[in-house]
Amino acid sequence: MKTPMSTKKAAAAGVLATAALALTACSGGANAQGQETFDLTWTSYTTPTGYYSMAMDRWIEIVEEKSDGRVEIEPFYMGSLCATTDGLACAKDGRADIAYTSPAFHPAEFPLANVVTVPFVAQDPIAQTAAANELYDANEAYRAEFETQGVHPLYFAPVSTSILGTKESATAYSDLEGLSVRGTARMLTALEIAKANPSAIPVSEIYESIDNGVIDAWSSTGLDSALTEWNLGEVTGHMTDTNSGSFINVMAIINDEVWQSLPEDIQTIMTEASDEVWGGLEGEFLTSIYDATCAKADEQGVTLSTWSETESQKWADAVGTNLLEGWKTEAKNAGAADVDAFYDQYLDIYSAAEADSSYISPVQYCLDKGIGK
Repeated sequence: MKTPMSTKKAAAAGVLATAALALTACSGGANAQGQETFDLTWTSYTTPTGYYSMAMDRWIEIVEEKSDGRVEIEPFYMGSLCATTDGLACAKDGRADIAYTSPAFHPAEFPLANVVTVPFVAQDPIAQTAAANELYDANEAYRAEFETQGVHPLYFAPVSTSILGTKESATAYSDLEGLSVRGTARMLTALEIAKANPSAIPVSEIYESIDNGVIDAWSSTGLDSALTEWNLGEVTGHMTDTNSGSFINVMAIINDEVWQSLPEDIQTIMTEASDEVWGGLEGEFLTSIYDATCAKADEQGVTLSTWSETESQKWADAVGTNLLEGWKTEAKNAGAADVDAFYDQYLDIYSAAEADSSYISPVQYCLDKGIGK
């Protein structure tokens, strides 16, 4: 069986802090050997047991171990330090040193990086993440978006392709019509094109909204997160991969002044931790996540399925180039230059990474194990 994914490649302070204060707060003094130590905070909107938190915890563990305790990082989960959409602001103003966020939360600040929010383009989120990493080194305008915001990306992380969660089976494109469906980013427009009624509610409110009949279904959430973090199988017994592809990614960013204040060996350790956790995306780490996802699907009695190529193509054809052209227009309006050339470069890098990838979707992984049928 294929591994799930592979590719070669508290409380917050009561007042806002400045970036200079963030730099001061970063230093934790010195250890017994006279080496400077660093106390950092990390804000995340994920639950402590979720896929990204597991990766984050492993990243922190690696950095603390390899630095011999010179770096200590305190994570804050579920928006307990900064709200979901405040990650960038918190990293910039010093309320947190490191933040989990997404370009989708900040389209004006990251117009080029928001290319990942265009669905029906990339079916392989691992290859898409590899492209994001490579673009940071290969494209000056892309890199400048981060520099302008005063942050440095520690790593980009994939979100598995969008899943549709429903109470009743929905195996055809026409099943979307009339449904009130939670979505995010450009998937909201895709749902509207499908004649659904899109609703932009936070992922943390999906369970209650389904349970109370506020919405009928949800999308724009990966299977692993839906089951292991939010237990959505308890309120939506059918989950299907519509083959709409990747719709978002996430990233860990650090205040750039804090980053620049770290000794070179600490920066190297952090870079190596990113490579170890996210660089290969294969083996026991991801397999364990997928196995936990399948176990949850089985426990919650979820029926899994994948739309046929014919049904998926109906949605893709209806969307056409609307979402792509919408992103291009937004990027140009935000001041990004050479957007068309950037998109071509993104596709080239993505295609090369996809050719080296043996990604398998979590839905297919579980079905191959006989779970969810």
